[in-house]
Amino acid sequence: MRVPACEIFGALICTMRQLSLAGMWLMAAVVLCLWVANSHYLGLFSDKAGLVLGFGRLAALAGTMGVLGQLLVMSRASWLVKLPGTPLPVKWHHRAGLVIPLALLAHPPLVVWHYSLQGGQGFMAQYLAVLRWDYVLAAACGEVLLIAAVLCALPCCRARIGYPAWQRLHLLTYAGLALTIGHQLALGGDLSVPKYYFASAWYMMLAFTGLNALWFRLLKPVYFVRP
Repeated sequence: MRVPACEIFGALICTMRQLSLAGMWLMAAVVLCLWVANSHYLGLFSDKAGLVLGFGRLAALAGTMGVLGQLLVMSRASWLVKLPGTPLPVKWHHRAGLVIPLALLAHPPLVVWHYSLQGGQGFMAQYLAVLRWDYVLAAACGEVLLIAAVLCALPCCRARIGYPAWQRLHLLTYAGLALTIGHQLALGGDLSVPKYYFASAWYMMLAFTGLNALWFRLLKPVYFVRP
C-alpha cells in the first residue's frame, strides 16, 4: 500500500521540528561543557572562594541560557512551532519560567559572597561596592525586570491585570536581558580567557536568539506579512 505524499511530508516536517528542539538542548550542553573546560583558567572551584564564585557564575549561565530559551519560544519562530499533538514549547515556557528566576536570584549573592571572602569585607559593604562596578547597576535593574515579568505571568497576577496588560509587561523580558549584557561583556572573566571557544559559542547563542526574535517578532510581522 502506497503512503500518501502528504503523510510523508508531514512526518518529515515533524522530524525536522524534533531535531530543531534537540539542537537547542545540544547547543546549551556544548556551551556548558566549554564553560567547564574554561573554569580552571579562572580558579573556579579551587578553594572556598573559588567554589562560591563557580556556583555563582554557573547560576548566571543557567539562568541566562534559560532566558534565551524563553525568548526563542516567545519569538514564535516558524521552525519552533508546537509539535503535533503536544504543545511542548509552550509547556516548557511555562514551567521553565518558574525555575529560571531561582538561578538568576542566586547569582548576585554568590558573587558578592566570593568577593567578600577575598577582600575580608562584610557582605553588605561588598554588595554596595559591587553595585558601583561598570554596568552592574544596569544588570540589577535588568534582573528586577526579568523577575517582574515572571511574577506577572503567575496565574493569580495574570487574572487580575488582564491579558493585554500581561502581554505588554511580558515584553519586559527583552529589556531585562538587554540590560544584563553590558556587565557580561565588561566583567565576565569567562569571556576573556586565553581560549575563546566558550566566548565564541556564547556570542553565537546571543546572536542566534536576537536574530530570531528580531525577525519573527518584529521584521516579519510588520514588513513581510500582509494584513
